[in-house]
Amino acid sequence: MPSLTWLPLFSNRSLWCIDDEGYGESSGLMLLTCPNCDTVFRVDGDKIGVAGQAVRCSVCAHVWQAEPPMLAPEAEPGEMASALRTVAGSFLVMLVILGGTVGLVVERATITAYAPGLISVFDIIGLSVRPDTDRLRIVDLQADYAGDTMRLRGKLRNDAAFFAHAPLLEVTVMSEGGAALANQIIRTDDEIIRPSATSSFFTQLVFEASREPTVTVTMRDDPVGQRR
Repeated sequence: MPSLTWLPLFSNRSLWCIDDEGYGESSGLMLLTCPNCDTVFRVDGDKIGVAGQAVRCSVCAHVWQAEPPMLAPEAEPGEMASALRTVAGSFLVMLVILGGTVGLVVERATITAYAPGLISVFDIIGLSVRPDTDRLRIVDLQADYAGDTMRLRGKLRNDAAFFAHAPLLEVTVMSEGGAALANQIIRTDDEIIRPSATSSFFTQLVFEASREPTVTVTMRDDPVGQRR
């Protein structure tokens, strides 16, 4: 590779010429390209410095100011592989963090059933926590009448393999003609229902007597945080 003549920044510094034999095993070897003739020189990067260095091409005698951004290190294959592994590792870490964040948001109903203290955190960032009713069902529903009073009891069962928030329940009583006789929102005995467990509920309603009233109990999806 051709030699490169360095012009001193100060008049009291002597000229310095570089050729391939003058480097030995220096770890600071960089590539520098002449902007006039495109000749590539291998130079000691420490000689350029942070402030740059005026240099003269030994092939075409062109003089220019070499700046650190113009330098390119001679990367060894091992160094390149190490750099690629570092980038790939960082990318994987970002994917794990991103995946964990998405999972935290999507599964927040289950997560907060184990850690109710996180409900307020999700509320602050605008992500309300609503009960997941897909694996909950109402069982053992019974209604007893005494005049104009109805006593209703039942259970809410969690068929999932994980904890679940108990939703609010809405009880509606309709007459045989379709008229609304009573409506009430009630809670189960437990706010959190364990896997394969049940939580009981009970209410008492007073309404105008009807020969064949229809009683329905539905699960609501009100945000859990608004009930605390």
